[in-house]
Amino acid sequence: MKKIPYGKHKLFKRDIDYLNEILKSNSITQGKTVEKFSSNIANFVGAKYAVAVSSGTAALHSAVSTLDLKKGDEVITTPMTFCATANSVLYEGGEVKFADINMKNLNIDPYEIEKKITKKTKAIIAVDFRGHPAQLLEIKQIAKNYNLKLIEDASHSLGSRYFENSKTYKCGDCSHVDMATFSFHPVKHITTGEGGVITTNNKKLFHKLNLFRKHGIERLKSMFSKRRKIGKWYYDMESLGYNYRLTDFQSALGISQLKSIKSFIKRRRKIVNYYNSNFKNIEQLIIPYEEKNVDSNFHLYSLQIKNGKKKNRYNLFNYLSNNNYSPMVHYIPIHFLKYYKNRYNLKRGDFKNSELFYSRTISLPLYPTMNDADVEKVVMDIKKFLK
Repeated sequence: MKKIPYGKHKLFKRDIDYLNEILKSNSITQGKTVEKFSSNIANFVGAKYAVAVSSGTAALHSAVSTLDLKKGDEVITTPMTFCATANSVLYEGGEVKFADINMKNLNIDPYEIEKKITKKTKAIIAVDFRGHPAQLLEIKQIAKNYNLKLIEDASHSLGSRYFENSKTYKCGDCSHVDMATFSFHPVKHITTGEGGVITTNNKKLFHKLNLFRKHGIERLKSMFSKRRKIGKWYYDMESLGYNYRLTDFQSALGISQLKSIKSFIKRRRKIVNYYNSNFKNIEQLIIPYEEKNVDSNFHLYSLQIKNGKKKNRYNLFNYLSNNNYSPMVHYIPIHFLKYYKNRYNLKRGDFKNSELFYSRTISLPLYPTMNDADVEKVVMDIKKFLK
């Protein structure tokens, strides 16, 4: 019997055909396809600039690198995220401070952010957890009040939207943030295998991000000179960077995949609506919350089960695992991880909302290729477990 995973990518024949076309070309890396993919992402989300990189982690690291952190400088983020969000700060010599989540939308709480700000605070990283946009307008105002940079970790939220004063905003459009980062891992809405993008509306940041992904090296046409015998081989290194380049064939896959994102989101929404209609009246369950001004892409379906003696998340996870599912939990709070626990002397009870959510959440199967029978099976098996 087949296993039903919590997430899965979908490739069409046209994706593979376009990928093969690039693989057979003379340029499989450092070519024009990368810039085309970057441009397509920028256009899709409504940002001025986009820089494609090798992973979502590389996107976060690149964004944080532009903050020019000095030893002791602090960046505030949520403990309810993948560790890469916090790691990116440490890579650049900064320190991480965590602010707890709002128990409804599960994103970083603006009130908790303000409590954590000190003279050392330089930036905030807000995460659009499970695809639901963070409270970016409120967080932007806090950043403005304290002269802080704001980065949106939009790894989950490509295609998500939010509305304010009759205006529509897309996650990653950088209307309220300095930069936004995306991930294209296979469990995300579209995939490039591994890959990421940073978007911004700031030309100077765009230049810094471009340099950072290619060793800090630039080839400047103004350098070419017959008189000085400087040719087109010449380059200069302006700053210390990394090799975070995305390949052309990965970009080709991304370009083709992006054409399907609206249909992917539509299918996810249909599955979510079915889950919600079946689970919303079950007292033991808490279905995902969505703000009235939000249109989420639903990267994850985070179902919460109120913990009882036998009917709890641990037993539900094992029950599904034993019945041909591959469920997952998103995420173990970062302050529970050994490295962060030891580095910052963190303990249970420090972030009560994140811990409560973690203790009872499970990510149910949610991906475009799920057929109706699979969706119905998930519902029936969970109801069977609760009985």
